[in-house]
Amino acid sequence: MREQALPIAIASAVLFFAVYLMVWWMRERSIARKAAASVVKVARAAAAPAKTVAPSATTIAPPSAASGPAMIRIDYDEDVELEGTKVGPTKRGRASVSPPTQKIVYDEDAAIDEPTHSGALILVTATAQTDKGLRRKRNEDSVLSREEDGIFVVADGMGGYRGGEIASKLAVSTIERAFVTQTFDGPLDDAIPRRASELVRAIQMANEAILERAEGDNQLTGMGTTICAARFSANKQRLYVGHVGDSRVYCFRNGKLRQMTSDHTMNNLGVTGEGAAHLSRAVGVWPVVPIDVVFGKPQPGDLYVLCSDGLTKMVTDEDIGLVLATNAAPSVVAEALVKAANDHGGKDNVSVIVVRVDDPATSNRPGVAA
Repeated sequence: MREQALPIAIASAVLFFAVYLMVWWMRERSIARKAAASVVKVARAAAAPAKTVAPSATTIAPPSAASGPAMIRIDYDEDVELEGTKVGPTKRGRASVSPPTQKIVYDEDAAIDEPTHSGALILVTATAQTDKGLRRKRNEDSVLSREEDGIFVVADGMGGYRGGEIASKLAVSTIERAFVTQTFDGPLDDAIPRRASELVRAIQMANEAILERAEGDNQLTGMGTTICAARFSANKQRLYVGHVGDSRVYCFRNGKLRQMTSDHTMNNLGVTGEGAAHLSRAVGVWPVVPIDVVFGKPQPGDLYVLCSDGLTKMVTDEDIGLVLATNAAPSVVAEALVKAANDHGGKDNVSVIVVRVDDPATSNRPGVAA
């Protein structure tokens, strides 16, 4: 019996191992098919014609680069950790060319870059607020408010293992340093005014900084951030907006709220369903990021709102307009908008910068040349 038991045991072990290998092979093959199907779906979505439309804006140049595949966007009620989809080549390094831009004129009389005046034509007063919200464990938004320079930025980060928090903070600190030191990497873009080109180059510097940081830490791979950055030029009466992602800039003028930016989401590439809200473009994902540049001519009495989607997912444009119509101070308006987002569920981090434009002739505050 013992002589028979040994061959039977060996045969059973071989059979078990063969079955195990077959099950493993079938499982891996299934995963590979699903991954391939996902890649094809994203590629088709990225290849679809863009439907980017800025409300009340006139496009004066078409986009010069494709936005690329989607980023994973954390849009769940719970504060779960998701790794960002790996998109774009892994090559790192500084960009040798200007970032591709889509140029949009929001105010028709902002199309021509007028000479710089000796004194301020407008004054800006601003307040920035950022809040974790009610459902998230940490705040992955970052804000920058430099009223003296007319520079304002909202960044909404994404990525597992604190990646979103790191990406957004790195973005705003890089942009701030560029303007404080007046150091802008890359060549000047002659197709847009110098001040707009500096804003675009600062965003590209943030893009590179995030890529370099992620390259040195595998746990940060795939992190990125949205950016909406506004630069007010008081002595030119101009507003330059640099925009990537689904954070927004609004203008409230003469009792009407209008969105100056267009969301870079898969929905605007024609995708419907669950993935429609995912980003099609983000800072820190590609070596060179396409940037929308919006031009405006601020008027005394205007209110501008820069915000992350933690506000716009919770509060309708109509309700935002009602808050702005109170004509309260920027600090009061910003606080009210953050409270409204939390009162409606507070599912995401919420960041708001409210900028008020005044006439220097009726203000006691000295103007800032810019």
